[in-house]
Amino acid sequence: MAVPTILSYNLDGETLDRLRALCAEQGLALRPVSPWECGAPVGALAGIPIAATAKAVSGGSFSDPMLVICHLLSPQLDAFLQGMRAHGIPRIALKAILTPTNVSWTSAELRDELAKEQEAIAKRAKG
Repeated sequence: MAVPTILSYNLDGETLDRLRALCAEQGLALRPVSPWECGAPVGALAGIPIAATAKAVSGGSFSDPMLVICHLLSPQLDAFLQGMRAHGIPRIALKAILTPTNVSWTSAELRDELAKEQEAIAKRAKG
């Protein structure tokens, strides 16, 4: 069975420390992703062996804070999101759940897709 894991990108020290404490409390693995790893498939970073065979690409680093939530069941996801608030973790706009669709995407591709979704939501909110 896959280990419940949180992939983190570009978090400042205090936010990362709070996230580390939350993950330890909830029995989740925390995997900070380095900029030079952003060309690897997200699934490979989450420990999925088949995703590791996908071809990595170079480049694609970004500076936005982002979380990718991997292998959590619904109750675990709810507890994690509530725990973020309880631990005073600042809002991280770019969050995704690892899915069969995005498992082979690079971190940068996933970030770009999330940013597009955020823009579309903002446009709809403005009316």
